[in-house]
Amino acid sequence: MSVEKSIDLTATGSTIEQAVEEAVSRAKLTLQGVSSFEIERIDGVVDEEEISFRVLVRVSFVVKEHVHE
Repeated sequence: MSVEKSIDLTATGSTIEQAVEEAVSRAKLTLQGVSSFEIERIDGVVDEEEISFRVLVRVSFVVKEHVHE
């Protein structure tokens, strides 16, 4: 049996996919056992004539068991 924990991350990108990939790849830099993600919210930012997408992503990872001696 495994236990998972989730964290919420916000990332931006020129596409929704790019923003999600940024959030998940950043999570994988510091977390082991990243197992899934869920997009909680999508919105956008307008800067001059350029737009970007901002996503709130819930990333789940497996909590490892450690036996302390």
